[in-house]
Amino acid sequence: MFNLYGRWLLIVVVSLALSAPLWAADTPQKLQEVVVSATRTEKAAEEAPASVSVISREEIQQLNVKTVDEVLRYETGVLVKRTKGIADATPRVQLRGLYGQDRTLLLLDGLPVNDGYSAGAPLTQLGIDNIERIEIIRGPGSALYGGHAMGGVINIITRRPTGLEAALKLGGGSDDTRNISASLGQMFWNKFGIRLGYEQEETDGYATTPVSRSLSTATGTETLSGGYETTNTSGDPKWVVGDKGDNWAKRRNLNLQTSLNLPDGGLLSLDGQWGRQKYGYDAPHTYLVDGAGLPTFSGSGATSDGRRFTASPSNYIYYSGMGEETFTHLSLNLDEEIGKLGLNGKLGFQNTDKWFTSNKASGIQDYNTAPGSLSDATTQSLQAELQGNYPLGEDHSLTGGVTFRQNDFDQDVFALSFYRDETSKTAKTEITEGADRFYGVYLQDEWRLPAKLTLYLGARYDYWQAYDGRAGAVGSEQDFSEPDDNAISPKAALVWNPLADTYLRTSVGKAFRPPTIYELYRTWQSGTITYHSNPDLAPETLWNYEAGIDQYFWERRVKLAATVFHSVLDDAIESVTVGSDRYTENVSKAEIDGLELEAEVRPTEWLRLWGNAAWSDSEVVDNPNDPASEGEHLTNVPLTVYNAGLDATWRWLTASLDGNYQGRIYTKTDNSDVNDVYGGYSERWLWNSKLTVTPVERLSVSLAVDNLFDEDYYDYYIGRGRSYLLEVAAKW
Repeated sequence: MFNLYGRWLLIVVVSLALSAPLWAADTPQKLQEVVVSATRTEKAAEEAPASVSVISREEIQQLNVKTVDEVLRYETGVLVKRTKGIADATPRVQLRGLYGQDRTLLLLDGLPVNDGYSAGAPLTQLGIDNIERIEIIRGPGSALYGGHAMGGVINIITRRPTGLEAALKLGGGSDDTRNISASLGQMFWNKFGIRLGYEQEETDGYATTPVSRSLSTATGTETLSGGYETTNTSGDPKWVVGDKGDNWAKRRNLNLQTSLNLPDGGLLSLDGQWGRQKYGYDAPHTYLVDGAGLPTFSGSGATSDGRRFTASPSNYIYYSGMGEETFTHLSLNLDEEIGKLGLNGKLGFQNTDKWFTSNKASGIQDYNTAPGSLSDATTQSLQAELQGNYPLGEDHSLTGGVTFRQNDFDQDVFALSFYRDETSKTAKTEITEGADRFYGVYLQDEWRLPAKLTLYLGARYDYWQAYDGRAGAVGSEQDFSEPDDNAISPKAALVWNPLADTYLRTSVGKAFRPPTIYELYRTWQSGTITYHSNPDLAPETLWNYEAGIDQYFWERRVKLAATVFHSVLDDAIESVTVGSDRYTENVSKAEIDGLELEAEVRPTEWLRLWGNAAWSDSEVVDNPNDPASEGEHLTNVPLTVYNAGLDATWRWLTASLDGNYQGRIYTKTDNSDVNDVYGGYSERWLWNSKLTVTPVERLSVSLAVDNLFDEDYYDYYIGRGRSYLLEVAAKW
């Protein structure tokens, strides 16, 4: 039923978009979007030497989103991996068919916030009501931003107060979800501005994780009944005996933005964010009953066709611990002009404290008694950057700068007498330590040529070194070597504006990803498996070639865009299994061919119709450690992603309807996995809607419905069903 509805909705949206120019007369022109992330200087979006998108504050408010990554889920070529709502401990945003947050760089007001340990990003801990806009730059960004900018760069730009403002929002909905946010800002003497915001969200969650058991030949002694049959991603039959309980979560964010207008026209700002996420599981649920009809977590049962399954309490709590992550970010920013020279300086400090618990795998343990372990880690980063922009003439300018970053990581692992009590620590069992530092220098030349051509030539040099690496069980720690390496990242781009509303661009560029502290120094053991680090890793590299066009019609009320690209990923860092050992190596090479299409229509001042599509055809061309993967698609990225929707604002009503299609995703390197099961992914359309009513000025009420057609699906875990959220907001 859902698929039918989803197809009809897509047909309606596309039909409206195609027919809109026929009745688009006398509607206002869309304001030109400006981006700073594509060139590190202000630039009209269509004139940028890359495929870019800008998400405005107004567009964010039309969506039912509570985290930064959810804002991005409808953008072209973007894959958002948030599998369990705010309970997800490792959400990711990925660009251009490249798996992992460590291959997409996330900036907050121009400073990287990918952490120094694994390059993960604090997507749950960042604020959302304080965002002015988000800029997405697709394709390699290492020529300006250094490491991790392989798939692209995402820059979150926060708001600055212009006068007295205050806001309060309260909400509640499905799964006992409740949220509150408040903010207060003021501009004093037209010189000093300050804004303070707070956000909080809690949910009791839902059962995200089924408990499945293998099936064997029945013996005739089975007494249990209940559950249902499924398979794993290998296609082996399994029997679901229960779930691990409702996956609850909490998040908090406190954010501060300040600005001081300097006498000579410069700007000094001090910003800060503090965020915390906590998650865990309530008591597990069993689907089994004994001969007396009573629920039970242990015993054996038989299926109707004579197969046997067994269950014990430990099955229901395996890998179902709890955790907390606290993120602190401070930044100082100075914009100044000295004659023709524009200067920007940034200082940043970032601290992440993260702990999580695991239950002990061996023995028969249950939710109320199981011992476990606690991993407690701290990552700190210090950053500095100085950038200059200098015009060499009316049509020629240079942008250059120097950067520095240092990361420190320290983790201790303790035994716990009870896995759901992080304070029940006993002996320290394991440590991991490590640090690295980076130095970068970059230069970009922008030159306006005749015939409305603009040429961009740029390159960056990065040097880094890792040190103080130490890991292992207490008493038998291993000290590691101190590697160093460097990378040169060039990029050339040409933008042509042959007609007033036609923009063509082409570019070639190189990007890199340095090995993380985790990959260099984290050696540890889980059960019988030993995970080995590798201080001799080389950086991953990527060459990208692309061409694109932006075309506007009917006084810019219609926009069509297309981009085609070819990427070559080399020295990819992957895990190699040899018996009970897993090693981290540079082992593979892959190629990605991609096509991205966008369409947007504003037929009237109150209606916007939009749609986009991205195809990613990847192939592993060389992997001597895993020959079965050669010729197959890369794992964990969809082959196709489609988005479509409409936004409408009419008098005191604002409404949005947005759909997202995620195509086939492979989880096994030989592409033999079964989809639409736990541990895999579903090909699915998800439609979300939101209606906001503003009965009086400064007061609004909104109702949002996610997964409108209650689609059953898997994003590794069980996807959330239809859910509702009612909010009341007031602003002054």
